[in-house]
Amino acid sequence: MSLHIDENMFDFNPETLPKVAHKTLVIGDLKRWRAAGRDTMACSHFQFAGLDDLTAEVIAAFDPEIILSPLVGTSFDVLEVAEKLQQINFKGRYRAICTDIPDVEIIRSDVAQVAPDLDFDLFQVPSDHP
Repeated sequence: MSLHIDENMFDFNPETLPKVAHKTLVIGDLKRWRAAGRDTMACSHFQFAGLDDLTAEVIAAFDPEIILSPLVGTSFDVLEVAEKLQQINFKGRYRAICTDIPDVEIIRSDVAQVAPDLDFDLFQVPSDHP
């Protein structure tokens, strides 16, 4: 039995992308990222913000389905972001990005204490170190 893949089954029409793309808000140190030459330009489904920019008005205007941040930033950590999202009643998903850590349950538990209604988890990215 051979597998036949119809090239027309994959629709990459830009007009259909907004229907399936998720709006993502990335929280970070925008000044440092820009100084390092990173692109922080917003687009229709992807936006960058600093922790101070994280307000109910920003969330309402952009309406992200997921918010990403580093576990520990230059001037904030995951608990500060989670607490702010709890305060503004964010209903989407919040994920902190980190390298391999030994006990993720400790972090999940700490976040649950400051933001019990928040849909939180970690995205673990393997470190470059052996």
